[in-house]
Amino acid sequence: MIISSLFAFFAGKNSDIVVNGRVNRMADLAGSERTDGRVLKIDGDRARVCWPKGEKTEESLSSLVSIVE
Repeated sequence: MIISSLFAFFAGKNSDIVVNGRVNRMADLAGSERTDGRVLKIDGDRARVCWPKGEKTEESLSSLVSIVE
């Protein structure tokens, strides 16, 4: 986890994703996409996200896109 955190820090990816920020999840291989989630916690390169209807999931930061208001 430390190595992945350092890699994300030096690569500069997803620095715009913050705790309590709004995010969408990009479509994966199965074609599922999620919208309008709130970041509850960031731990290394993983984020705990709460989606509408109260569903909470662990997501990779690389699969999330920040919503700019």
